[in-house]
Amino acid sequence: MKKTGYLFSVLFLALVLIQGCNKGGGDKQKMEIAPGEIIKYAKFATSVYKDQELKTWAATLSKTEPVKLVETVNVQIKGKAVEVSKVKLSDNTIVFVNAKNIGDKPVVFIEDTKAYVRNNASSKVYVTIPKGTIGFVIQENADWIQVYIGQLEGKWVTQQWVNSGFSADNAKVQEAKLYEESAAILKNSASKPDQIKQAQANLKDLSNTTGIFAEMAKTLLNPEGTQDAGSDMNAADGDTTDGQKAEVQAAAGLTMREEPGTSGKSILIIPNGSTVKVIEKGTTEETISGKTAFWYKVDWNGKKGWVFGGFLAF
Repeated sequence: MKKTGYLFSVLFLALVLIQGCNKGGGDKQKMEIAPGEIIKYAKFATSVYKDQELKTWAATLSKTEPVKLVETVNVQIKGKAVEVSKVKLSDNTIVFVNAKNIGDKPVVFIEDTKAYVRNNASSKVYVTIPKGTIGFVIQENADWIQVYIGQLEGKWVTQQWVNSGFSADNAKVQEAKLYEESAAILKNSASKPDQIKQAQANLKDLSNTTGIFAEMAKTLLNPEGTQDAGSDMNAADGDTTDGQKAEVQAAAGLTMREEPGTSGKSILIIPNGSTVKVIEKGTTEETISGKTAFWYKVDWNGKKGWVFGGFLAF
């Protein structure tokens, strides 16, 4: 009897484990969240590190990518106190990230929306947020939310208030992210032909939906209304942006690094006014000295490495 009971227990446990695995594979966009766990989201493409001093690069989070917050601590970095968050990625890897680079739940603006200085409609309108823009909730107060968006129309939207015109629906957020990334590729003269072709394919898919991005995608693919989107895609095969030149505009010179990000090991300093050849646009975006830009892999006098794009003139 004891043996039979033991076998039954083992079979029951195995069945439970199998069901648990099946449930886990249903939605790759979601993380399993236990009661009390806090989920944060990357505000933009941002680096995460293996150590809390943010020295050893581990990976790059894409915009809106979720992480589990373990704890936040104050760390002395280059003589300054920096809030660093210890987080867990979806594959359970523990890494560290600058706390200011992650925020609460993302939202997408489904119509042009006024953002106010304070949480009342009588306060000053700081900026109008265009529909399709992704924002991140900082805090909530009744019907109002305080949002972070980043730079918009020459202004930094980091703590303004809105009370309408937005949605926290994950499907809409993902469509907004796809549109934003695709639009950035088409507007970047350094984008490669295969990147352009994929971006146009993504926009064509969006144009066939019924969401707010359908018309926006059509307009971006065919701004003049005279050429079919498919023709644009074919034309991309003949477009070549490899080897584009850029001029260094940094008075003290521009540091070339082994990896994208300020934690990458320094290779050399490229003098101000030098011309570099662009090899690749990275996925890491940072704000340095008030400039927000991506990192680029470049070739200068036969040396290859990564430089911050905020100090390049294309």
